[in-house]
Amino acid sequence: MLSRSLRETINIRRPSGIIAGLTAAWAIFGLFLAVDSQLNVPPGTFYKTVGMVFGANSAYAMYVGFILFMVTAVIISVIYNYISERIRIFRISSMHKGIGTGILAGVIVWGALFLPMHYYVIQPALSSMANGLNPSNLDSSIANQLIQLSDVIILGSLALHMLFGAVMGFCSRLAVI
Repeated sequence: MLSRSLRETINIRRPSGIIAGLTAAWAIFGLFLAVDSQLNVPPGTFYKTVGMVFGANSAYAMYVGFILFMVTAVIISVIYNYISERIRIFRISSMHKGIGTGILAGVIVWGALFLPMHYYVIQPALSSMANGLNPSNLDSSIANQLIQLSDVIILGSLALHMLFGAVMGFCSRLAVI
């Protein structure tokens, strides 16, 4: 039998973290397609780019990128829910606090995960795709366009991370009511 403290550690709000992460990810899923439209790139370019950077065949890259996005959202939400349960100041005691701490989590994830990934993984991969060094099914003109729009993508991603965090915090609060 598991000790009481170990059972409590294992049992703390994992399902709510999973549900909140999936809900928040689905909430911004359509926005990625809208962003693709605004950037005049084919729908799903974000997911395809991520999949290709992580080595997926171009035929499956969009699906791999989407799955990586969903898994990352769940992991972030589980960690958020764990921290909000364990650290008193972050405990989700109201809807406002859930949304506020969720937005804070979104900004932290943007700064700690997205920016390094953008500058040190995605941008170099796009540059090699644009220069023909990494033959792929991502058109070099699209890769060039994404490189040129880097600043817009960074600011837009901050807004999307904040929205993701707000939805995650909202759903996490609903789970503890």
